[in-house]
Amino acid sequence: MLVGLLVVSVAACGDDDSSDTTSQPTALSVATDVVWGPFNMTDEEKPLKSCVNNSRFPRNSQIVWRTRIIDPVTGEQMGDDVVAVQVRLGDGQIIDLKYGDHPRDTPTDTFWAGSFKVPVDYPTGTLSFEVVATATDGRTGTFLPFNVAPSLLTITDEVLETIPTQ
Repeated sequence: MLVGLLVVSVAACGDDDSSDTTSQPTALSVATDVVWGPFNMTDEEKPLKSCVNNSRFPRNSQIVWRTRIIDPVTGEQMGDDVVAVQVRLGDGQIIDLKYGDHPRDTPTDTFWAGSFKVPVDYPTGTLSFEVVATATDGRTGTFLPFNVAPSLLTITDEVLETIPTQ
């Protein structure tokens, strides 16, 4: 009982004012999903598959990351004037995300996005990734997907047929 009182007493009498957030760095909040991109989709497929959440991608398809970066101090979404965002793939590639309105032709939202076109000969299996945001004031935030097999980003054996561009 005395030990418990001592710990509480030390914490209550310390010089650390944990309620003062102005001098403490605060990690950025990073929310991300992964969707199909329109690459190698027919005009009929695009409205049904493009921008739909997915974790399984065939070779010769397009993976798109969509991300929001929230400043936990203000609660506001952060744009490219104060933060840079990257996807870091397990194979060492880095994809810089761009901030802008989506969808392009009839915007209804603003967020970060970037994509990866899966080469026809790309290895199959799980493709690990993390999304890293770095603010101009030095704060950072990271998104890692859940480590649950069905939700991990996976490249499948299927190869999409190349659709000629028009």
